[in-house]
Amino acid sequence: MLRQRSKKSFVICLLLGFITVLILYGCSNGGSSESGAGGGGQGTVIITEPAFDGQIVHPADVHMETAPFSDPDPAVTHLCSDWEIWTISPGERIWSINCIGGVEKVHTHLGDGAFENSYAGRQLLLFETDYRLRVRHRDSNAESSNWAERLFHTSPAAEIVPLTLDDIVEMPSPQWINALGDNVILPAAARPPALRIESQANELILEFSGLDGISNFVTNPPPLLEHAPVRVTIDSGDINQDLILPESQISFVDDEGIDRTIYLPAISIMPEQQIHFWISIAGSTYVGDDEQTEPDFSNLARGSPIPWTVVQPGFKVELVATDLQLPVNIAFVPNPGGESDDPFYYVTELYGNIKVVTRDGTVSDYATDLLNYNPTGRFPGSGEQGLTGIVVDPDTGDVFASMLYSIDPSNDAASHYPQVVRFQSIDGGRTAFTQTIILDMFPEVQGQSHQISNLSIGPDDGKLYVHMGDGFNASAARDLDSFRGKILRMNLDGLPAVDNPFYNAGDGINARDYVYALGFRNPFGGAWSAADGFLYEVENGPITDRFAKVVAGRDYLWDGDDSDMRNFAIFNWSPSFAPVNIVFIQPETFDGSGFPPNKMDHSFVSESGPTWATGPQSRGKRISEFVLDANGDLVSGPIPLIEYDGSGKATVAALAAGPDGLYFSNLYKDLNFDSPIDRGASIFRVTFVGIPGE
Repeated sequence: MLRQRSKKSFVICLLLGFITVLILYGCSNGGSSESGAGGGGQGTVIITEPAFDGQIVHPADVHMETAPFSDPDPAVTHLCSDWEIWTISPGERIWSINCIGGVEKVHTHLGDGAFENSYAGRQLLLFETDYRLRVRHRDSNAESSNWAERLFHTSPAAEIVPLTLDDIVEMPSPQWINALGDNVILPAAARPPALRIESQANELILEFSGLDGISNFVTNPPPLLEHAPVRVTIDSGDINQDLILPESQISFVDDEGIDRTIYLPAISIMPEQQIHFWISIAGSTYVGDDEQTEPDFSNLARGSPIPWTVVQPGFKVELVATDLQLPVNIAFVPNPGGESDDPFYYVTELYGNIKVVTRDGTVSDYATDLLNYNPTGRFPGSGEQGLTGIVVDPDTGDVFASMLYSIDPSNDAASHYPQVVRFQSIDGGRTAFTQTIILDMFPEVQGQSHQISNLSIGPDDGKLYVHMGDGFNASAARDLDSFRGKILRMNLDGLPAVDNPFYNAGDGINARDYVYALGFRNPFGGAWSAADGFLYEVENGPITDRFAKVVAGRDYLWDGDDSDMRNFAIFNWSPSFAPVNIVFIQPETFDGSGFPPNKMDHSFVSESGPTWATGPQSRGKRISEFVLDANGDLVSGPIPLIEYDGSGKATVAALAAGPDGLYFSNLYKDLNFDSPIDRGASIFRVTFVGIPGE
């Protein structure tokens, strides 16, 4: 409990605190109105994220976390917290949130507060800049702890990678087509119009030029001496009118066997004129000029609708569905029908809808409005919660989903609780007819990010496995009387499996009866390996992420310290890459999804990177490959398979092995968005198309 001070002591503390603030921050107009005095019975606030002074964080995604509230008087509870970010020199408060409650009391993001003073109106911090985080806890007696502080540094801005080429293969023939799939034909003239793909030194790699008004003349010269950044130059020639071309794309295979596409905007050029476009590795085009000798990616002409680049030869990325909102997970129908309108896979949208996608790619509603509260909030921050995991029963076609719900839907400040729901259909899986809550985990509070997530059905035992985040309560993760921070195992009716490691029929059904493994922080992704029959999980940590084999009864020892994430890890990402999902490409799952034999039994992980970050990232926004041995130990990896190279917000989230490839989702609409929750996110498919000449 906070103790009453004498007036003299209080004045001295107040003066000392005020002097401390002046020394640390200067006389800033944005400074806190209260001094560093306080504390009383509360223990000193411990900042756990950023974990150490000087930690490098992304300026759009600063995770701010403290250890739980502490007071020797158990009657005193944690009411709320104050969070601030200051510049160092000059000292100015540039972001804050006062008395925030809920799970944000101990884990807050930039989206939960507001930028102010000279940073007013910004959405992220500056790149490569030092900042100071301050936080204090307020208790139920309306008294505050001392301010705790942590210095941190923001990462450098990511760079767009240019497309580099030395050659384009002749077979298959390069194609230049419009949006309808028709060939783009240049007009004939004495000096005909031409489109050239060339190096920054004007060395020709490929040219389309006008021939007879019916076809183009294609020039494909010998390879350059070395790879070079490329641009597209369009010359209108000496035709007697403007050259008008529709939005179009050029597709070809480079000398490494990788399919490439360049996305050109609609253009209009006067006679005897040229325009130039620099090309990113994803095929986006950027306005250039004839004087430039190095790529300039400052003025986007047309963004790639597929802002993902394959980095292993023989693979291709295709768009297969779109107009989704925050697609988090994909679950394939285990035995899909062969008709065009048969359900093929399901997609969970974070804000409460399940979509069904049929064989022909049609997207429709399977179940809607599944959340009984308003989930919208800030990104990064309170908006990252809702409907997540999904799996399809191979025997019945029933759909299981995991989500949060409220017992007081009219109160936006009310807590949310995890549940598992079973959906049944009477129209062949096209729409849900009934929904049944099979497990309600009230009163265990969960919220943004660290919530109930992955669902899977064990291939050998037919049991339902449920991944549970710790709800920002690290002490719950190793507590067998809590559902949080666990992987649960149950029958498909929601009752615990009687052969679970901690099952005890004598004391009634409770959390420990469901526990399969414990000691997890946020095990968002999971998948089964047919090679050894084990479940594997990927898990987000404060700084260090974990990839681990799940062993029945094992305690994975998450107890609030970042070093805990190294326990039983096959691999750690440190600093964090935010792994979201994992799959195994294996003969037992859709005959290996059309991947080549040398990829069998390999795992693939979606690494989402910083939340709501723009452009490519050095950490995340990719799918990486891992090779494990017969014991589940790491042989090699991570090896990138695809990487983001667009200029927008998209990042990879959902990941699933399908009958004809590896499917994944953009979590956000990539370009032309108003907010992170805009509808317009997409599903893509990675397929193996072979390597030319092999």
